[in-house]
Amino acid sequence: MKKRFFAIATAVAFALSFTACDGEEGLAELIESTNLTGHITLYTSNPSGAQQWGANDTLTFKSAVTNVKFDTIQAFDTTIAAHIDAGTVMIATTDNVLTSGNNANITFPLAGINLRGNTATTYTISCPIDDIEFFRQFDTTDVMQMITSGIDLGGQVGNLFAVAVDSNHFYLGYEGSVVISSFGEEGSLVEGTVNNVRAIYVTDSQIEQLANGTLSSADLPTIVFNGVISSRRTNIEALISALDEMGNEEQK
Repeated sequence: MKKRFFAIATAVAFALSFTACDGEEGLAELIESTNLTGHITLYTSNPSGAQQWGANDTLTFKSAVTNVKFDTIQAFDTTIAAHIDAGTVMIATTDNVLTSGNNANITFPLAGINLRGNTATTYTISCPIDDIEFFRQFDTTDVMQMITSGIDLGGQVGNLFAVAVDSNHFYLGYEGSVVISSFGEEGSLVEGTVNNVRAIYVTDSQIEQLANGTLSSADLPTIVFNGVISSRRTNIEALISALDEMGNEEQK
């Protein structure tokens, strides 16, 4: 599945003050050689059960972009950005965001991280995968929307780590941590590591079974992710909108 849109490519280029003097090919080469849109590399270990990846696999996401997402509130006739439940949204794809024909795309597999903060610190990944209520929210929404908005943990928004293999198969982290060592202003790199994030491998059909209690999370395959994050902080509103739209399409 591929979602094409133009705004994210131009947003990245203009936000970071890069120009395509040599046309689209020049900008594509610039993205690759200068880490313009960052990257994330994940390493797998300790797999159990049948799943997409095995032990000692390397997942290379050539593009990784990040920004802080603020909720908006309406004050009289003006909508303003407010520091309410601010989350850091990080999205990484295996292909560069810029493609031929002035288009950018979202391709699978895709890594999505939503951290409840915007500072250099340790973010704990903790999801109650043995709780039926936890999976009922998955049965009424989509992983793409959770990447952009966070995950509901009993009325509080928690840190989310997910890797979508495609629109129907994905990994969801349930323990471990994401450590951010450097979190600068827009235009800089957000850097850190993925530390022993254990994840379940689940399909759409299994989510329904988990939600109605006919399947236990103990029956799902698991794997451990470690890795390195070097994600460019820039305006990703168009990318967030595209992911939300993808989620809405999956719910139809």
